[in-house]
Amino acid sequence: MSTIYLDNAATTKVREEVVNVISSIIKNEYGNPSSTHSYGRSSKSLIESSRKDIADILNVKSSEIIFTSGGTEGDNMIIRNCVNNLGVSHIITSKIEHHAVTHTIDDLIRSNNINVSYVKVSKSGHVDLNDLEEILKRSDEKSLVSLMHINNEIGNITDIQLVSEICQKYNSLFHSDTVQSVGHYDLDFENIKVDFFVASAHKFHGPKGVGFAFVRKNTNLGSYSWDVRSIKNFN
Repeated sequence: MSTIYLDNAATTKVREEVVNVISSIIKNEYGNPSSTHSYGRSSKSLIESSRKDIADILNVKSSEIIFTSGGTEGDNMIIRNCVNNLGVSHIITSKIEHHAVTHTIDDLIRSNNINVSYVKVSKSGHVDLNDLEEILKRSDEKSLVSLMHINNEIGNITDIQLVSEICQKYNSLFHSDTVQSVGHYDLDFENIKVDFFVASAHKFHGPKGVGFAFVRKNTNLGSYSWDVRSIKNFN
């Protein structure tokens, strides 16, 4: 009996050509990319070539792409380092963000005593960007706005171009969980001035446990570290 898979928003089947490439690399490219011998240099070359391919597609610099295990790691890394390394004391987000964001923020409220503001959301699930601007107007703290591009449960799309313009107007950092959109939409992040975003390969026919984060040059995010003991209940 044939089956029809209708859960691609949650995860996708790995494409056959991806399986073939991964299989070939596992068999043949086993050198440590930090090693200086030919096996290591070959592995390093593949990593940097992949980084450049991703950067070219999204119109960013390859040095701004950091490989991770997926969206959860990327969200944690960015949000925590904004607080710990950039002095962010006010996070502006919504109640309908992914748990990778909301649980991280909840933990930071407990551990770092940060202030959090929640943007109003309409009955249809749209983030109120007028309310976002009002919150930023009233804030005199260093702020990080964290709003996802496409909601993973209800599919609402936030205008991240407009959000980025509002954040620039009030000198606020902008992080977006773009796990549901990268790989599906034609996104030009040279023009969309998001400071940070994340992606997860399993959402667009790649393997699970592979992803990347974007950290815009000159944001000075820091060492890209966090306490893994505080990561819980994420996908």
